[in-house]
Amino acid sequence: MKLRWLPLALIALFLPLFAHAATATINWTAPVAATDGSPLTGAQAITSYQVWVSTATIPSNTTMTPTATITGTATTTTQSITANPGATIFARVKACNSAGCSDFSAEASKALPVNVPGVPTSVTVTVQVGP
Repeated sequence: MKLRWLPLALIALFLPLFAHAATATINWTAPVAATDGSPLTGAQAITSYQVWVSTATIPSNTTMTPTATITGTATTTTQSITANPGATIFARVKACNSAGCSDFSAEASKALPVNVPGVPTSVTVTVQVGP
């Protein structure tokens, strides 16, 4: 009779190992000038941002495809990512215009919280009297 609970106990034991969907909001400050110090107006105006979000560090020479391209001048994006509690989320951004894209921003990171376990349920007491 006790063995029929074994599969449920194993599922409960390994449940924390499964990754969870998380929502990462990435914010950045727009550059105020081109690389030569001239204003970002006319043909030099920012037209989009490329954003990389990952559970692994993102090298500044990565060839990975951006996880999002934000057109216009918005300086924030929200992306879904699958990660285990305690994992770290990393992000980098590039600003783009008609001439191309900037170098990578510095890498930002944030660890996903690890939560306290739920309350145990179905607690029972068995008493055996005598030999």
